[in-house]
Amino acid sequence: MKIFQLTQILACLSMFGMNVQTIQAKTTKTPAKVSNKTGDQPGPLSLVGDMRKSLIYIVQHSDEVNPKAKQTKPYWLALNAAWDGIDVMEEGIKKKDASMIKGLEDTGRGITQLAASWGMIRGAYPKSTVGRGVSSLHSAYEMYQEHYGPHVARFKKKGPLTAKEKAHMAQSSKQLDTLFANLKKVNGKAKPKSFQSRMVHDIVNLINNLDRCRTKGRGRLGYASYMYQWSRLQNAMWAYSEIISVNYADFYESWSILESDIEVMNTCFGSEEELFESYESWDYTEDTIEEYDEYYEETAVVEEEVSEEEETAFEEEIEEYNEEEAVEESEELDEESDEELSEEESCEADESLFEEVGESYGDDDGDGVDDEEDTDDDNDGTADCADTDDDCDGVADEEDADTEEEEAEEMEEEDCNGISEECEESCSGGCEGGCSGGCEGGCC
Repeated sequence: MKIFQLTQILACLSMFGMNVQTIQAKTTKTPAKVSNKTGDQPGPLSLVGDMRKSLIYIVQHSDEVNPKAKQTKPYWLALNAAWDGIDVMEEGIKKKDASMIKGLEDTGRGITQLAASWGMIRGAYPKSTVGRGVSSLHSAYEMYQEHYGPHVARFKKKGPLTAKEKAHMAQSSKQLDTLFANLKKVNGKAKPKSFQSRMVHDIVNLINNLDRCRTKGRGRLGYASYMYQWSRLQNAMWAYSEIISVNYADFYESWSILESDIEVMNTCFGSEEELFESYESWDYTEDTIEEYDEYYEETAVVEEEVSEEEETAFEEEIEEYNEEEAVEESEELDEESDEELSEEESCEADESLFEEVGESYGDDDGDGVDDEEDTDDDNDGTADCADTDDDCDGVADEEDADTEEEEAEEMEEEDCNGISEECEESCSGGCEGGCSGGCEGGCC
């Protein structure tokens, strides 16, 4: 059975049918302001630093998020996981060892859980700018992945796939089919038009991405694309399993059959040490990113520098979170998590739940100013009345020929390999056209 057929099945089934003390987050009450900030060319350590700054910003603006509420447990646990992952990442980069991979994986899972859990509770905090911090965190993480992730290292390594890599591909492909079969069993138990069905739908979309990747060819680009999409699916499976186990105990009884799949997925591409072998011919720690477009605009959320003492204090606040004390039932959060989603949100959304955090209810650009009162809709630092580049694409409106239809087409044409164009262009030698469809014989 083709993987994409499950989408149709889902549409038919679901479319119709810390210590004792409370965390005292240090927060500023003024709206978060973003400017057209520029900086040096990003590198591995600077990106990790930006992730940490974003996390600190999130903690600063989380004073409304009750750490004693059961429904916010996934949110606070995700903050812990992301912070710990960033620590391990930073240490691995400095030591130039495989712990960087471990930290990258843990950070990715923490960010995915943080983004998804915030997406589920944000309606209860309409004035909060946490979403902007999460978006900044996600941008820094994705920039790192697209330039320094293990799939990029494998792509840069060149050479045909090894027998071990072909075995990894075969094992993961088999596991994907097993996951698909188990997911069909779980789907029928998800409450229609709920976050439960939305999460199942997200997993289906991620599986479909992988299914498309494994048909593109047997070259290194196809392999790298598959690795990238595999990590996204792993992160979502891990994060959603955590969220469902806390918030939807009844549904988790069915979902739990997927736990064994999640465990197996961790080993399908080998250990961190095996993945790190691809970095042996590439000193990634010395590489900087030349084409970073609007990165600094997307991540400019920190209003003022934080001292080492303050950073330590924030980390201690996160570590003090005690999940055993998070037992209070919040009616407001219950209503939010059980709210019936619209047809589009539950079944037809293009982005996953964890990719929608940039928007806040009534505040689309997440700057803390209501849309009705916002005089800078794209948050580029230029008032709407004086803004000559409404879509922030670097081309003046009067010269910008892109129609909405053309922009939609561009989005559809974007690849899903998780490798920046900068890296692809510099590493595509060896086959005419850069092997975008994979190469027979493995010359890529």
